[in-house]
Amino acid sequence: MRTQAPVYAAGLFSNSMSDVAAIVLPLWLAGMGVSPAAIGIVIGAKHILPFLLAIHGGALMDKLGARRLMVVCALISAGVALCFPLTSWVPIIFALQMLNGFGSTIGFLGAQTAFAQVLKGSHKFAGRFAFCMRMGGLLGPPIAGLVFDHLGIWGAFVFLSAWAIGMAIAAFLMPQPKLENPLASVKFAMIDLMPKWSDYASAFRLATLPAVSIMLVITVIRISSSAVQDSFYPLYLNESGFSATQIGFLVTISAAFAAIASLCVTTAIRFMKPLWVLLLATVGSIIFVAVTPLLHSFGMLAMTSGLRGFCMGISQPLILSILVHAAGPGSQGKTIALRTTANRAAAGLTPMGMGLVAASAGLGASFFVVGGVLMTFCALTAIYMRNRPELTD
Repeated sequence: MRTQAPVYAAGLFSNSMSDVAAIVLPLWLAGMGVSPAAIGIVIGAKHILPFLLAIHGGALMDKLGARRLMVVCALISAGVALCFPLTSWVPIIFALQMLNGFGSTIGFLGAQTAFAQVLKGSHKFAGRFAFCMRMGGLLGPPIAGLVFDHLGIWGAFVFLSAWAIGMAIAAFLMPQPKLENPLASVKFAMIDLMPKWSDYASAFRLATLPAVSIMLVITVIRISSSAVQDSFYPLYLNESGFSATQIGFLVTISAAFAAIASLCVTTAIRFMKPLWVLLLATVGSIIFVAVTPLLHSFGMLAMTSGLRGFCMGISQPLILSILVHAAGPGSQGKTIALRTTANRAAAGLTPMGMGLVAASAGLGASFFVVGGVLMTFCALTAIYMRNRPELTD
């Protein structure tokens, strides 16, 4: 446990950074009178730098280990969180969100890479790791909602900064793994901080592996549904009369069911092939967030939030274990970074597109439009998998 616990703690704090920020940032922007379209653009800004630099970060982690980069990224997020309340100018908030997104996303990439490097992608450890990640979503959002309601804007952003510092402490306590990449023995130089085309080329070559390519498609669809919950879900509920505390507890319910589901993965794959389990769980995660405008009671919202969390909890350990084994030793960081790059593109474009739909057709209609598009992609993916049975084998 001395080896496992810091990795699990790093997953807890890093994965839930977005959940905590998703409670605070949209409500703060809406309180300042920022339009839905502008809120969508600001929320989407957190994905820009990770989209450009995730592969470089993954390559550095393959070479140097995840710990050092995680500590730096966590401290960036902690500092940036304290800068948000100092400004009300949207372009500055956009720039701060870019930096905050870089720190939190690369930190989470580091936690996943540390899982691969330290715990070797074990299915058993993947369930535990995913359980701890979901515990962060169980604990963070309701506290953030309570702080927002009772201590105001500054209290909420100080809490967000403290959460990032927790990620830094967990990363500092992680053991340094024995890296299997032959580059790991090369002495580090400052030039290594510069992105290299060779790292990007080798990462894109990994996408030609069948197991990796189909995983990229499914997880991009999956992350798009999460982008809805991380952006306009709390805003819609707030406009419907629910408090930040209630919204935080809805996110907590989702995280609680996800944590339980992450321990049920080995049972699920006994009855169905892992990729089909992953796709069906992705379909469920889309449906249970897209129906939000049809629900008007806290009880119904809590039920669908729990069901969505269960679907997300089933899928995440499968993603981690399949990608780690598909990549092979020495390339786990780049493979996870490749997935992160694709996910950031989807997660950045989804709230921006949803914001434009909300501005023209209304916030409620935007849930149905985005849900319908994602379900169409799921159907096409299912047809492709059915015609290519070797992928699921």
